Amino acid sequence: MKKWTAGILGAILTISITACGNNETTENTATGNTPAATTEASAPAATEEAATGVPTVDELIKKSTEAGQSLKSFAMDAQIIQKISITQGETTQDQNSDMKMKSEFIKNPLQMHQVVQMVVPGQEGEQTVEQYITADGSYSHAAGQWMKLPAEMTAQLKATMEQSASPEKQLEQFKTLSKETKITEEGDNYLLTADVSGENVKELAKSFMSQSGGADAQMTALLDQMNIKSMKIIYAVNKETYLPAKTNVDMVMDMAAEGQNISLDMKMSSDISKHNEIADFKIPDEALKAQEAQMPTTPQQ
Repeated sequence: MKKWTAGILGAILTISITACGNNETTENTATGNTPAATTEASAPAATEEAATGVPTVDELIKKSTEAGQSLKSFAMDAQIIQKISITQGETTQDQNSDMKMKSEFIKNPLQMHQVVQMVVPGQEGEQTVEQYITADGSYSHAAGQWMKLPAEMTAQLKATMEQSASPEKQLEQFKTLSKETKITEEGDNYLLTADVSGENVKELAKSFMSQSGGADAQMTALLDQMNIKSMKIIYAVNKETYLPAKTNVDMVMDMAAEGQNISLDMKMSSDISKHNEIADFKIPDEALKAQEAQMPTTPQQ
């Protein structure tokens, strides 16, 4: 059961990363409020978009990609709220979780400082984890203790971090979703909004797994079993700098496996700020002096 549930959550995380890069919905953009200037992103609307001054999807991707080349550092505040319900027979178990993350990224060399606060099923109170991931090593603080992470774990974290450290690259996905995408204006930002069908999301997730080396038979099978009822992706780009401002995802899905039905309502949001304002991290001396943790052994099947 635990292994199956972990696999489900892993597949959900893969979809989330595919959709917005760090895993993420703020209330004001998820309510469906439609700004005054709205244009379809499909080819027939290109002339109208040019006339109104709102860029097309391709134009926005091009300008954001160019701007992203000058992005050396940034901060991200994210929240992931998951409401999971597992039903077997007449028994239903709710497993709700709330995760908040404050992250700072430096892109060259790639490094990150992150504080994660979690309320997870089966644990009392809020759990806090602080991490530094650098070229010289990775350090984690939990339960009042610092530890240095093994090199193997650092490599895995950096592979995942590559996606979050280049949020502008996530715009590329909207090229394949142009028919489902609308561009609107909200304050200082352009918003790309896509209501995506379940099959499109699963194909994007499979493509992401193949590129990142995370594809395996179990994960692919889980993705195939998922019934993604609805998924709304929002990506905000600053009008002047064309740098990423926020990403949002709302997803509702369910699936059946091993005699159980699982349903999920997930809201993810992230706000991106401090563009090129972060120069360095100071790692605490306690972290630098910490002993290296041991890699967990794989349990016998």
